[in-house]
Amino acid sequence: MNYLVDQDSSYSPEKKLRALTEAFFNLTQHWELTREEEAQLLGWRYAHKRATLDAMRKGKTTLEDDADKIERVIDLINIHKSLRILFPAPAARRQVYEWVKVRRDRFGGHSALEIMLTEGKRGIFAIRHYLDYERTH
Repeated sequence: MNYLVDQDSSYSPEKKLRALTEAFFNLTQHWELTREEEAQLLGWRYAHKRATLDAMRKGKTTLEDDADKIERVIDLINIHKSLRILFPAPAARRQVYEWVKVRRDRFGGHSALEIMLTEGKRGIFAIRHYLDYERTH
């Protein structure tokens, strides 16, 4: 199934995949994630997808047109968006980028990143919806 063709058609699927890929790596760079953490957020084991991940990082390829990967990246982008809304001051930019690594009582002493890495897509979704709630209430 061509997941992106079924979405907004004002941009080509290739252009959308390139934008999502670039956004993913910009975000993981700001969050100062390891290569292994990047792979895990995409549902991959780094040892098995190292070449693919490195090619994506260098802009030689993009995410596959795969609903699971695309939804993960879109949720990660929305996590970042919610954090930017919750901490809007330019001086709070560091707080936005560090937020995912701070352990919180609300998360049982875990960080959002730990939840996303251990729970995979379900964890990413949970953190996104937690921040959506915080942002709107």
